[in-house]
Amino acid sequence: MLVLLPPSETKTRPSTGPCVDLDALSLPTLNDHRARMLRAVARTATSPRAMGLLGVPASAPELVERMRLLEEEPTAPALSVYSGVLFDAMGVPERIGSSRVLIQSALFGLVDASDRIPAYRLSAGSTLSRLGVAGRWWAPHLRAVARDLLQETADSPSPLVLDCRSGAYRSMMPLAAPDGVSVLEVGAVQEREGRRTVVSHDAKRYRGWAARALLDAVDAPRTPADAADVLRAGFSRGLDVELDGSTLTIVDRPDQE
Repeated sequence: MLVLLPPSETKTRPSTGPCVDLDALSLPTLNDHRARMLRAVARTATSPRAMGLLGVPASAPELVERMRLLEEEPTAPALSVYSGVLFDAMGVPERIGSSRVLIQSALFGLVDASDRIPAYRLSAGSTLSRLGVAGRWWAPHLRAVARDLLQETADSPSPLVLDCRSGAYRSMMPLAAPDGVSVLEVGAVQEREGRRTVVSHDAKRYRGWAARALLDAVDAPRTPADAADVLRAGFSRGLDVELDGSTLTIVDRPDQE
């Protein structure tokens, strides 16, 4: 099973650790592109318009200098650097087993959950010196990687992709699944007195729960129906799961908690 996660805007800066080593990252075919992106980030950080181009909030201007010196920043495993709603809900899975967890990144393209990365401020919509919009720049460089990942997943005991990414990052690396691979997306609704409301703002929390439950399963699911069963068994009272094609919808019934 392949689990694809979005990055988080908020990140925990490692207090200590080695500087980033591109040769130690997974998916080494991306390293030349990663090196170009790091150089572009450093150039952009010297611009008078760096805060706007990089998306740095006015309350944290020091992030611009950190981005200029990003290759000197300490690193830590990606799952301990990314924070926010999805990652807080997911936590650190007890087992990943034969599954693979990858996080989309506007800086590195894709990183494995265990890859050591620095905390950074960059999104798919950031504009970089000589490269343009980060997400659009990455898109052609990720096509071959996406094909290889899907084929690897097709050949695995669990030919499923749990795609928890947002729209901007799906556009950065669209997935055209081959026969035998199911790409599942996670949605959420809240149901009160028989009426349903789509959960949008807090949807990341449900995706984090879903990723954790599937990764913690003793046996990785082989089919979408298996995945739905695993989630039903792993969720607490008040949460149910409905499978409709390629969408797993988590139904939250607060009155039944």
